[in-house]
Amino acid sequence: MSDVRRILEIRDLSVTSAGATTPELDRFSLSLDAGACTIVLGETGSGKEALVRVLSGFSGPDDEVSGTIAVGAGSVPAKKWRENPRIAYLPGVQPQLFAPQARVLPQLVRLAARALDAPFGSACEELRLVLARYKDAPSLAALDTRPDGIDPVCLAWGVLALAVCRTPDLILADDPFGDLGPKAMVMLLKAMECERKRAGFALLYATGCLPPVLRLDGRIVVIRQGGIVEEGDRRRFESGHTHVYTRQLFQSLPVLRSDATVPRMPTRGQPLLQVHDVEPKRPHGLGLRWPRDEMDASVTRRRREGVTFELCRGGSVAFVGEQGSGRRAMVRALLFIDPPHKGRVVFDAVALQALSQPMLNRLRRRVAFVTGSDEILDPGMSIGEVVEEPLRTHLGLSGRLVAGYRDAALKRVGLSSLDSQVLIANLSAFDRRRLQIARAIAAAPLLVVIDEPLAGLDAFAQVILRELLTDLRRHLDAAMLVVTADFSLARALAGEVFVFDSGRVVEHGAMSEVLKFPKSPVARDLIAAVSLPSEDVSG
Repeated sequence: MSDVRRILEIRDLSVTSAGATTPELDRFSLSLDAGACTIVLGETGSGKEALVRVLSGFSGPDDEVSGTIAVGAGSVPAKKWRENPRIAYLPGVQPQLFAPQARVLPQLVRLAARALDAPFGSACEELRLVLARYKDAPSLAALDTRPDGIDPVCLAWGVLALAVCRTPDLILADDPFGDLGPKAMVMLLKAMECERKRAGFALLYATGCLPPVLRLDGRIVVIRQGGIVEEGDRRRFESGHTHVYTRQLFQSLPVLRSDATVPRMPTRGQPLLQVHDVEPKRPHGLGLRWPRDEMDASVTRRRREGVTFELCRGGSVAFVGEQGSGRRAMVRALLFIDPPHKGRVVFDAVALQALSQPMLNRLRRRVAFVTGSDEILDPGMSIGEVVEEPLRTHLGLSGRLVAGYRDAALKRVGLSSLDSQVLIANLSAFDRRRLQIARAIAAAPLLVVIDEPLAGLDAFAQVILRELLTDLRRHLDAAMLVVTADFSLARALAGEVFVFDSGRVVEHGAMSEVLKFPKSPVARDLIAAVSLPSEDVSG
């Protein structure tokens, strides 16, 4: 029996940020052997961020760091640890990783050539070989454009290929696929697992969400308040015989079974949104990517089949699809942000085609948005101003009523303990999402558009947001339009679903029926991406 080679050894690592009184990590120890996989699971602020920061060589000069780190045979004090060539760092994939005015492919090739100490041509070939092993991976040509013009999934493939082609002993993954849709995340996690087993590198994957735990084959280390709560394999954690904190994490997994009990929804009222044969215009720079065979006659005929449905007050419908599938283009068409190529939309008994732009803007004030983008809120505004704005501007309420509605909305989402003068720039992503819900509650909208509100949040934050949105759905007498790639979120909030792919609807029906008997490959893949490996969705 051959000896197992130890790749990483962390002993008593403690990290205290500059100005902090308590450590982010407190005497944390971890070991990792060649070819092994360890998932560090914890919510925001658990200490996993400090661990990644130190191992990637990005700890601040004023951080207090103690303990030792060993890669291979060498061991150094953690305070002196710097970026190590045997460790490939795989960060969360964002366009900001790259120079904005330069094409992504040359930047990737340059980094690969430097890491491999090889000519550009050889480095480019190494990247191509990694991508060529997977049928769903993009070609190098798809990466040969500026960052803002590349689909995030394509960008994630490029960053993964860069990490793999460096032939590292260890890949340090900082939740690189957490902001992608479930289907894309599962696809990339599978590719990462295949590469780990093929090349034999070790993997340390830090995350706050559960899909990597369920899809990666490795040891799970649960971390909280800077220390390890417990560790073990996935079967042990799924058994329920674990620490109460770990059980709470795993209980936050959404239920997707089509026969599952869901909260009672309000009685549907009069029609609010009537949509007849609506087809969005071909987008220009709006994130929707049409198929390459766009001019093919059969594709053109399919695209001429517009969307038709009726959404009543208190009702809810979901547009489900991956980014670039056409779901957001349809929303923009329905709200006449980008008027549709054809079709008719009636909103609150008013035909939008007949309205001038000022009248459209006035009508849209009765639409509230809850999104996964922090940019929707002005960072220079305060908490109170964000909630008060629609009350003053759109509803024209008096100061006393505004304060009452504001306080009630903030209390409903758990933000009443914060000073209303706190600026948005000082809030966490989780608090900003809750603030968006508070704003929607206070504004008494006719329609609420829910657009990937859970993106980038850890497991606990996701379950709280899901409960708040379900409560909003139950008590607010507004219609709801849910835009997501996550069938579990759509299941919790909507009773009717349209499945989008490549700019068209590929499936439509009652949520329970689509979950039980999905007809299109796209729907089946999206459902499988958010189902537990052993879960029978068909009920």
